[in-house]
Amino acid sequence: MKHTILIFLIFFTLTSFNNGSGTAFLTCKSDSGRTEFNAELQDIIGVLEKTELRIDDTKMNYSSYESHIIFDPKNGILTMYINDETTNKYPDHKYLKFWAIPSSFKIIKNESGHQVYEFKAIIEGTEPRKNKESHIPKIVLNCKLEYEI
Repeated sequence: MKHTILIFLIFFTLTSFNNGSGTAFLTCKSDSGRTEFNAELQDIIGVLEKTELRIDDTKMNYSSYESHIIFDPKNGILTMYINDETTNKYPDHKYLKFWAIPSSFKIIKNESGHQVYEFKAIIEGTEPRKNKESHIPKIVLNCKLEYEI
């Protein structure tokens, strides 16, 4: 009985406290709705967990092979650069550049453990669609970044 109670207390202690880290969800869409960009960022400035660019129903996923993120909400800065591995489909390589427009950056919610930001951003990178130029032009997106511990 003592072992059961001890195991229960250890399990309860380990699962009851939050480790202070979570995933931030970035969702962006162009005014026309033709371009969408979504990313999951570990603890906002950590590792890129998942990234997808969609233009006209053509999707391109990026790995965190070589990614760099800078986030400074006080100054309205969120930048992301992804230099993905070379593949047969993209022999030169895949890349993506993303940056928030600081003058558009708004803090919607800033509570301990829950932040929400809205802003406009510019994205450019490798073109996912066939029979197009190899790089997309700069596209302006409307974005929301939400982080909750």
